[in-house]
Amino acid sequence: MSIQACKQIVLQFLLSVSTLLAGAQPALAQSTQASATSLNVLLEPVPPYSFLDDKGNPAGYAVELMEEMLKRSGLSHQTEFNSWARIYQRAISQPLTLIVSMARLPEREAQFHWIGPTAARRAYLYRLRSRPDVQAPTLDAAKAYKIAVVRDDAAERALLAHGFEFGKQLDRSPDHVAMLRKLFVERDELIAANSVVLAAMMGKMGYDPQKIEPQAKLSEVSLYMGLSKGEGSPAIYLKLQTAWDSMRRDGTVAAIAARHPYIVLAGKTD
Repeated sequence: MSIQACKQIVLQFLLSVSTLLAGAQPALAQSTQASATSLNVLLEPVPPYSFLDDKGNPAGYAVELMEEMLKRSGLSHQTEFNSWARIYQRAISQPLTLIVSMARLPEREAQFHWIGPTAARRAYLYRLRSRPDVQAPTLDAAKAYKIAVVRDDAAERALLAHGFEFGKQLDRSPDHVAMLRKLFVERDELIAANSVVLAAMMGKMGYDPQKIEPQAKLSEVSLYMGLSKGEGSPAIYLKLQTAWDSMRRDGTVAAIAARHPYIVLAGKTD
């Protein structure tokens, strides 16, 4: 082979390598960007889903699901606890934000990428057992009473949809702790709450669960994780959903749920 022919072969090889590298640059950039992506994880202090443990670390059923999902997705994150109203407002205005446990309601549908379902959510109206004079077996009957609700919570939204009104029946609280205290000091006659959160929260606060009893059933929906929408969110959502699907298939979701006695998986009964 002549020197000229060898030079031509080498030149063609170098051109081919250059073309391959140029084509790989966008994919490499996307991979680097994905690995550098960090999600803002917003948590509400509502056991058994999310709370601070004795060492001050985030813990709970939804937190464990989130941490395993992000590990499998290769995504980093930082967590922050806040009230539900502030969490929700942040999530609908700030991209790359993840709420670990949220009821999937029609008015929220278009605002998030939904991952799950993670658990069943059943909400009731509750009264003090010492108040048999408070009779609310139906939602219509409950309109005669003052009801404590958590601001912007799914239970509040359900009551509004049934015609309840602020300042008339509904007394808003920033969180479940304040709501429960209003019931026990008899400022309000009923509370509207997720049965799972209520049972766990009363244990944390030292209240005897036998001192309250359910009245009318308010709603039954599924809980999901919600990723806020924005630039880059579809690709992040795909990674999260792929990780979630693998957790569900290999039994990880069920194993984590089994460690939390109050949790009922979506589609199953108590």
